[in-house]
Amino acid sequence: MRLQAWIGVLLLSFYGSAFAATDFVASDIRIEGLQRVSSGSVFEALTLKPGDRVNDQVVSEVTRRLFDTGFFDQVVLRQDGAVLVIDVVERPAVSRIEITGNKAIETDDLIDSLRRAGIAEGDVLKRATLDSLAQAITRQYTSRGRYDAIVTSEIIPQDRNRVGLNITVFEGSVAKIRRITIVGNQSVETDTLLGEIDSTDGGLFTWITGSDQYESERLTADVEAIRSYYLDRGYVNADIAEPKIELSENLEEVFITITVVEGTQYQVGSVNIGGEIPIDLTEAVNALSLQSGELFSRRLVNEAVESMSKALGDAGYGRAQVRAVPELRDEAQAVDVTLVVTPGPLVYVRRIEFRGNTGTSDVVLRREIPQLESAVTSAAQIERGRINLQRLGFFSLVRVQTRPVPDEPDQVDVVYEVTEQASGSLSASIGFSQGEGVLLGAGVSQKNFLGSGNSLSFSLQSSSSVKEARFSFTDPYFTIDGVSRGIDLYFRETDFDEDGTANYTTDETGLGLSFGYPVSDRARLSTSARIQSVVLKTDDNERPDYIENFLVSEGFARGNREAEFLEVVLGAGYSFNTLNKAFLPTEGIRHRVSADLAIPGSDLEYYSLNYLGESFTPLSKTRDLSLAMKTNLGYGSGYGDSDGLPFLKNFFAGGIRSVRGFEYNSLGPRDEDSEQIGGNVLVTGSVSLQFPLPGVKETDQTRISVFTDAGQVYDDEFDPSDLRYSTGVALAWMTPIGPLSFTYAKALNASSTDQTEGFQFSIGSSF
Repeated sequence: MRLQAWIGVLLLSFYGSAFAATDFVASDIRIEGLQRVSSGSVFEALTLKPGDRVNDQVVSEVTRRLFDTGFFDQVVLRQDGAVLVIDVVERPAVSRIEITGNKAIETDDLIDSLRRAGIAEGDVLKRATLDSLAQAITRQYTSRGRYDAIVTSEIIPQDRNRVGLNITVFEGSVAKIRRITIVGNQSVETDTLLGEIDSTDGGLFTWITGSDQYESERLTADVEAIRSYYLDRGYVNADIAEPKIELSENLEEVFITITVVEGTQYQVGSVNIGGEIPIDLTEAVNALSLQSGELFSRRLVNEAVESMSKALGDAGYGRAQVRAVPELRDEAQAVDVTLVVTPGPLVYVRRIEFRGNTGTSDVVLRREIPQLESAVTSAAQIERGRINLQRLGFFSLVRVQTRPVPDEPDQVDVVYEVTEQASGSLSASIGFSQGEGVLLGAGVSQKNFLGSGNSLSFSLQSSSSVKEARFSFTDPYFTIDGVSRGIDLYFRETDFDEDGTANYTTDETGLGLSFGYPVSDRARLSTSARIQSVVLKTDDNERPDYIENFLVSEGFARGNREAEFLEVVLGAGYSFNTLNKAFLPTEGIRHRVSADLAIPGSDLEYYSLNYLGESFTPLSKTRDLSLAMKTNLGYGSGYGDSDGLPFLKNFFAGGIRSVRGFEYNSLGPRDEDSEQIGGNVLVTGSVSLQFPLPGVKETDQTRISVFTDAGQVYDDEFDPSDLRYSTGVALAWMTPIGPLSFTYAKALNASSTDQTEGFQFSIGSSF
């Protein structure tokens, strides 16, 4: 290809001499041989026009310019009377690019790198294309530590002056980081700085995390992490040099040296507010972590800017700008920070629009938006509206934009764009749990019934121990201010003998009515009332004494095998929830307190109290690693003529959803036959370290946790010395076929009568 081009140039030099001998004025210019390239592109490259004189100098200039376009393999100029004829042979176009052999890097990513290098389908195949092609792809692999990657290419001729490019990649192996050396650090320990970066020189779990594999992008991020560490601790003049990379002879090991120039530490001098201040920012200033006398921190400066911007945005100054202006005082080793405010105009919301809600009424969406039309903008209220819409469960994605109104600098339109997802379903399910056996279910549900936002469901569930049918309806906006109303109709049969506990069966039939009252965006109060019939069945004439004594105390004859109790139960509850998501949360807290009371006059007179508390604390910048803590407490007792909590209402513990490492419902008091009977006091808790499953892209769908559980069920009195402990590893995974849980736990202090179980799992699917 290159040889052809040079031959073309030599020929043109010859023709140029011929033209010199016959110097003439070109009355017209004609271009022949064009197929894809437009004549306009050719004339745009020329400095020659009709009426100009043609000589050897002009010929050389025209030839050079046309070759410089890269469009042509050959250019020949000739004279036809008074017409200058330019004969061209176009370079072939790339019609197809096919890449094989790549596994570590997606084909689309390699195609993008080629495109950035000027190589794409439809482009002209230029002289340097193949060299650029190999360099672009090799650069991608080198940045990921694959220094021995080899790229070969083949040109496949096609019809109509086109070619295909077949690219074969040998990816090679990833170079491992053999050693990371940090030099120049005096005030900060090397181990501390190494703890700030993601790259490592090997370790126990590097085969899982891949952190010992060299990647240039990761190393760049590591350098910035070290720089941020120093800037956040007052080293305002800290300088981190470009890392020095050394390769072993076999290209399989990398030696990295990072040079640090620390400088001196600076403190925060004065913190001032400048510019035009339209509102009282005293509260916002007092809340700032950036305080005089503290070590200077870039992170705190950024937080101060964000906090001031938020305060202004919440007050209606949606276009306000806050700029931090630091001033170094070297003699005092202090940094004076001035937050300069440019408020702009007070901004009002002209209109709130919704887009994408084809099945859901605007009314349902609008009632979730605290921001009002014609009111000043509040960034907090606009964002709260987005979160509220996301929590409805009707949409897979919710975006919000504030759009300026043309020619109205003080007005914006707020647009919520939603992507609807199926909120109703016809479903059947099958699963297995070691505690409950085979789980079968079927149901119909509609969370957004007829686009009204109301929830309607009917379900049937069956396992070896529980059979249930339930109908429920909930109106989340029974009143305009967000009071919800729910109706619940159910039948549940529980065979305690089947799940390995006591030898009796209960049939519960009930009708419930509930109301929820919003206290804040994160908190709700609830009340409920239900009337239910409980039928107790015992199949064994030689039943345990506690069952016999209970029936006698309730007025039933000895040996009676069936008893029915009618209850009217009132309930109240309070919940507070700041979890960032419903499934596998990584941040936030949840508290739920509830109380049930069987009112006087019920066949069974009792009350029960429950508390559930959860907290998730992120431990990493990416918030993937988190510390989870969970507590579940329960207490119940009788009143009036009832002697304690009826055994039908007892608490149980043990199993995959309670104290792992112990069999399902196996903890707590036992009867004379060593069968579990439960108790009226429940205490369980768990502490775990949670992180995503390595190698899985959807990190929000999987979690591995290392945990320690504790718990027990008591009869009246709590005894901390009788708590049971376990530790282990668990996997939670929201698969395409449903949630899956695996646990391997070791009971730490099991007694001789405890029933332990190391491996526990549950799985469910929908179809």
